[in-house]
Amino acid sequence: MSGLDIFADGAIAFLRWDVMLAILIGMSLGLFFGLLPGIGGVTALALLLPLVQGMDPLPGLAFLLSVHAVIYNGGSVTAVLFGVPGAPPSAATLIDGQPLARQGRAAYAIAAALSASAIGGVIGALALGFLLPVLKPVVFLLGSPETFLLALAGVACLAILGKGSMTKGLIAGGLGLCLAMVGYQQTTGVPRFWFGSDYLLDGFRVVPVVTGLFAIPELVRLAMTGSAIGPDKADGAMPARQIVDGILAPLRHWTLTLRCSLLGVLIGIIPGIGGEASSFIAYGTAKQTSPNAAEFGKGAIEGVIAPESANNAKEGGALVPTLALGIPGSSGMVLMLGAFQLLGLEPGPRFLKTHMDLAIGLTLTLAVANVLSAVMMLALARPLVSVSALPGRVLAPVLMAIVLLGVYAVEGSFADIAVTFLFGSLGLAMQGLGYGRAALVLGFVLGHLVETYFGISLQAYGVGFLLRPTTLAIGLLLLAGMFWRPAVQMLLRRR
Repeated sequence: MSGLDIFADGAIAFLRWDVMLAILIGMSLGLFFGLLPGIGGVTALALLLPLVQGMDPLPGLAFLLSVHAVIYNGGSVTAVLFGVPGAPPSAATLIDGQPLARQGRAAYAIAAALSASAIGGVIGALALGFLLPVLKPVVFLLGSPETFLLALAGVACLAILGKGSMTKGLIAGGLGLCLAMVGYQQTTGVPRFWFGSDYLLDGFRVVPVVTGLFAIPELVRLAMTGSAIGPDKADGAMPARQIVDGILAPLRHWTLTLRCSLLGVLIGIIPGIGGEASSFIAYGTAKQTSPNAAEFGKGAIEGVIAPESANNAKEGGALVPTLALGIPGSSGMVLMLGAFQLLGLEPGPRFLKTHMDLAIGLTLTLAVANVLSAVMMLALARPLVSVSALPGRVLAPVLMAIVLLGVYAVEGSFADIAVTFLFGSLGLAMQGLGYGRAALVLGFVLGHLVETYFGISLQAYGVGFLLRPTTLAIGLLLLAGMFWRPAVQMLLRRR
C-alpha cells in the first residue's frame, strides 16, 4: 500500500462522527482543566484514563490526546490575566504576558499566545507525520551523553533568563539545581537532604514550587494594592484591534515562531525532558537572539510567542518515540501508553507497520485540536478579561482559594500547600531583590536530567563520552549559542 493510500485511510477514519465528538469533548475538558491552576496534563489524563476502556481505539486515543494537547492553552490565559500559571509550563508565558495585562493589553497577549499555540501545535503535528516513518534510527542516536548535553544547554539559559545581571541569573539557577537534589538520587537510590521527612524523599514537586514562586507573589500584590490587574477597564471591551494584532503577532515574528516550534519538537522527541523545559528553553533562546532583549520581562510579545509555540509543538515531538519505539516522550505520554494498553494496542515499530492509519489519525487530531481550542478560547476570552477589571481585594481571595485547591488536588497532600507558601515567600524575596524566578525554575526542572544522564554516561562510557562525535557537535553548538551574542557586542564596541 502506498503512502498516499495510508494517509487517505487515516484521514477517512479521522473524519468519523464519533472521532470528531471525542475531540470536541476532550478539547473542552482540556481547556477546563487548563484554567484550573495546578491541574496539569498528567493529572487530567490520570482522571480521564478509565473512561476510554471499551472504546474503539481511534476515538478513545483522540479523546485523551485532545485533552492533553490543549490543556496548556487554558493555562496561558490565567497566566496572562492573573499571573497564575494554569500548569508549570505556563509560568514562562506569564513573565511577559502579565506585564502586558498590566499595561491594558491583555487581549493582545492572550490572542498572541493562542495563535502561537495553534501554529506550534500544527507544526508539531506536521513534524510528527513527517518523522514517524524515518526517525527510528535518529532516535537511537540520542543516548544518555547527548541527552545530558541537551539538558546542559537548557541550564546554560540560566544566565539569559536571569533578571538583571548574569550573576543573579546564575545564582538563581544554581539554587534551582540545589533544590533538584533533594530526595532520592535517581541512579543510586540514595536519599539526600530529606531531613527525616518522608515528604522530601521524593523531592519537591513541580506544581507547588512553580505555583508558589509565581502565583503567590502576584496574589499578595493584588491583595495589598486592592487595584485591578489592568490599568483601567479598557481591556474589558476587548478591542478588535488588539485581538487582530495578537493573532497576527506570531506571523510577524514568523522566524521566532518557526524556530521555537522546531525546538519544541526536538525537546519532545527526547524522552524525559518534558514540557516545563521546552517552554523555558524556548523563552531563553528567544531572549538571547532578540534585538529587543532588554524588553523581556517588561511586556515583550516575543516572550509570549516563544514558550507557547514550543510548548504545543512539543506534543507532536513527544508522540514520535511513543508511537515509533514505545518509549514515552513525556510524562503525559506515559499515561497515553496506558491508554494504548487499555485498548489492546502496543506502540512500537510493529505498530507503525500495522496501524499507520491510526497514527495518521492521531496526527490529524493533534493539529485540529490545537486550532479549534485556540478559536474556542478566543471566544471565551472576553468574559475572562472582564474578570481582570475586578478590584484586587475581591479577586485575590477567590484566586487564592482556586490556586490552593488545584495544588491540593494533584496529590491530595496538605504538605504541598505548605510548600506552596514556602516558595511563595521565596518568590516574594526574589522579586524584591531582582532575582529571576524563571531561572530558578529552569534549574530545578533540568537539575534531575543533568545529574541523572551525567551519571549514566560516566558509568556507560567513562569520561570519553565527551569525545563522541554527536556530543562534540552538540557541545560546539552549545558554546556557539552562549557566546556569539557577547562576542558580536564586543566587536561592535571596539568599532
